[in-house]
Amino acid sequence: MSALWMGFNPLALGASLGKSLEFAASFWPPSLVHLPQFLRSLLETVAMALWGSFLATFLAVPLALLGSRNVVGSGALYLFARGAMDFLRGFPEIVLALIFVAALGLGPLPGILALTLHTAGVVGKLLSEAIETVDPGQVEAVRATGAHPLLVVAYGIWPQVAPLFASVTLYHFEVNVRSATVLGLVGAGGIGFDLMQTVRAFRFHDAATVILLILLAVFLIDKLSARLRRALL
Repeated sequence: MSALWMGFNPLALGASLGKSLEFAASFWPPSLVHLPQFLRSLLETVAMALWGSFLATFLAVPLALLGSRNVVGSGALYLFARGAMDFLRGFPEIVLALIFVAALGLGPLPGILALTLHTAGVVGKLLSEAIETVDPGQVEAVRATGAHPLLVVAYGIWPQVAPLFASVTLYHFEVNVRSATVLGLVGAGGIGFDLMQTVRAFRFHDAATVILLILLAVFLIDKLSARLRRALL
C-alpha cells in the first residue's frame, strides 16, 4: 500500500533500467584533463573534514563532561549541556552548511563550521553516555586522595573513556569526509562543488573522474582509520 501511495512501480523501474545503464555509460572513460584541479579540491575536502573533526573535540569534551550526572552536580548545567548536544546533532550538516553559506558566503569555512558543530553534538552525546557508565570505584579512589575535581576527571574518568573517544572521533572523521563532499554541493567548497559543476555542465567524463577520486579517498581513509583504531585500542 505504501508503495502505491508513493508512486513506486517496479515495472516502471525495470523499464527505465536500460536508460539508466545508457546514461551511466556516458560517464566512461574518465577524463584526466582537469585532474590537478580535482586533486586540489579533494585535498580541500579532506582538510575540511579534518578541521571539522579536530575542532569538534574541543567542544565535545566539555559538553560531555557537563552532560554527565556523575561529573556535575548542577541540574541546570546538565540540562543545558544535554540540550546543546541534542540541538547540535539534531541539525544535519547540510542544513547547517546552508545557513553558514548564506551568512559567510561560498568556501570551505561554512563546511568546517557545520561539521564542527554537528560532530561535537554526536561525539559529545556518545562520550557523555560512556562517562555515566564508568567504574565508580576508580573515580572514588582518586577522589579519596583529596584530588581536585579536574584531577578526578583526568585520572578517574578519562582513562576509562579515552579509547572510546579516540575510536568514535576517528570514525566520525571518516563520516565527515563523505559529509564534506555533500556539503560542496551547497557551496561549501571542495570536490563536491566540482562534482556539481561537472554534472550541471554535462561534463560527464570529468564527473566520472571526480566520483572515482571520492571513492578512492573514502577507501584509503577508511583503511587508515581502521589501522589507527587498532593501534590505539
